[in-house]
Amino acid sequence: MRTNPKSSGISNNSLDRNGIPISVIPSSMINGDNSSVNDIQFNNNAPNRSFISKLIPNFLRKKESNENEDNAYAEQYDDNNMLIPSDSKDLHRNLKERHMIMIALGGTIGTGLFLASGQALVSAGPAGALVSYLVISVMVYFVMTSLAELATQYPISGSFNTFGSRFVDEAFGFALAYNYYFSWVTTIAGELVAAGLIIQYWLPNFPSIIWSILGMLVMFLLNAFTVKGYGEAEYWFAMIKVVTVLFFLLIGVLVDAGAMGKPRKTIGFENWRKGEAPFVGGVAGIITTSIISGFAFQGTEAVGIAAGESENPKRDVPRAMNGTIWRIIIFFVGAIFVMGLVLPYDDPQLKQIDGVNTIAVSPFTLVFDRSGIPGANHIMNAVILTTILSAGNSGLYLCTRIFWTLSMEGKAPRIFRRITKGGIPIYCLILTTVLASSLFGLSFVGNSTIYIWLVNMTSVMGFIAWFGIAIAHWRFRRAYILQGYSLNDLVYKALFFPVGPFLASALILICVFGQGYSSFKTVDVNCTHTDNNTYLQINKFQLDNIIFDGKNATCTKTEFNLSNFLSGYVILPVLVLMFFIYKYVHKTKFVALKDMDLITDSVMERERLRRERANI
Repeated sequence: MRTNPKSSGISNNSLDRNGIPISVIPSSMINGDNSSVNDIQFNNNAPNRSFISKLIPNFLRKKESNENEDNAYAEQYDDNNMLIPSDSKDLHRNLKERHMIMIALGGTIGTGLFLASGQALVSAGPAGALVSYLVISVMVYFVMTSLAELATQYPISGSFNTFGSRFVDEAFGFALAYNYYFSWVTTIAGELVAAGLIIQYWLPNFPSIIWSILGMLVMFLLNAFTVKGYGEAEYWFAMIKVVTVLFFLLIGVLVDAGAMGKPRKTIGFENWRKGEAPFVGGVAGIITTSIISGFAFQGTEAVGIAAGESENPKRDVPRAMNGTIWRIIIFFVGAIFVMGLVLPYDDPQLKQIDGVNTIAVSPFTLVFDRSGIPGANHIMNAVILTTILSAGNSGLYLCTRIFWTLSMEGKAPRIFRRITKGGIPIYCLILTTVLASSLFGLSFVGNSTIYIWLVNMTSVMGFIAWFGIAIAHWRFRRAYILQGYSLNDLVYKALFFPVGPFLASALILICVFGQGYSSFKTVDVNCTHTDNNTYLQINKFQLDNIIFDGKNATCTKTEFNLSNFLSGYVILPVLVLMFFIYKYVHKTKFVALKDMDLITDSVMERERLRRERANI
């Protein structure tokens, strides 16, 4: 058990916030100036509750320390003589490196790649879409390396939400965690709708809601028993998608080179020279496409959530992070490049894409069709179905771990701490299933505007989660250096600091605030040419532009979609409100760099306790 400061005679100044003597420090501070260790202080004084805070439910109140509760989360060791992080004791550490990579790939490779990539090609052209995906790849690389450094140093479940509280502000972590939780709940609901529509492609006369319910049941069962069972299922789901993408890249190159297709024809870069290509819509087109591509990349951070259930975090998490980053970049950038080679941006079938109900015009399907492969639409329909189940499966896993972490931190009701013998936060799983099913039901009740809003908000929520990772990493690294630790002691060191987090944050803000640009749309309208050289639109609306070629007039006007605009930004004031309400109720403060707890649950603490145990 942890050392009792009252019985050991050790001064409180030399203890961390869990009562552990800070006697073993990184190698960089041994035989050197370790005065900074004594300067580390942790603010554990619970603030006095105001009258308003007394009206808040218990789970929203600041959790007070409890000796029995502390004992319940005492040190536990795995088979490798490594300390299991205190908050992950009851979550079984059965995930291997291959499971973690596939969890991230499974949560990322989805309808965003198989369907939305076609919209990117239409909006920005082949070169514009490629530039957009490259820019987002840079953003994802820096976000993932930031998360890799944090998750390997502190391999705990629900990692980056916890990091927001630990390295920025409790209120920041609270808002970040609930933002990320609901983004995945909404995603699961969207996948349920998609699953029904996909199967309806084969059975058009059968109610889609039945298939959606069956899909939810399958995802629930895959998550309800053991994490190893979930990991294996997700591994094979994701493997199907990975093989499909690799096969697509190969077929696309062969079609472009003229080695396949009916008729066989060398395309080369011909589609890069058609019409407005290679850049369609200029910079505006790239910005719009960046929002689409950014949404497609979301889910890569899933490795960080799973870190607390890794068999060997020190070995597997860095490998999984690196493997995930480069696989996703190659798959996504490679796929959009091949699409731009084989498909013209103005292909009429691409412009028909309208959600998951248009499988026949998926860019993947179009490329397979042009290769002469029979039944390409049915093949892709089956693949996209596994894609949907995989993404929903990953979302359900992530949500249960996030909400369990919130409960452990006192930010959700205590009942959600319940863990089954198989290591599953069962009440969190049930709650998420009910919420996702409820949101899914909104799509069948009258006007689906509410449901569309929720789906549109997921993109912004995902970007906010990435922003939180970048900010938490920036503050952690500054505190790590300020408190006298050496970068050589980090298990994983993110490159290009501090440029990486700053650049990622800037790109994220551009994407978030660029959401509103797509709400303005220029459309052609009917107009007539009169004898006095004036042009009148039939509907009598104000026109933005008139082009007359001597015979016919082409009139355009800009339309503003208020619903889309609000759905892109409504979550921002909600999160700000959550932040300030929590901050006011709990009187939280931004954590000073010198006061940050860099010891608890870290690899440094685990290594020290391992050595102490070995000497007993």
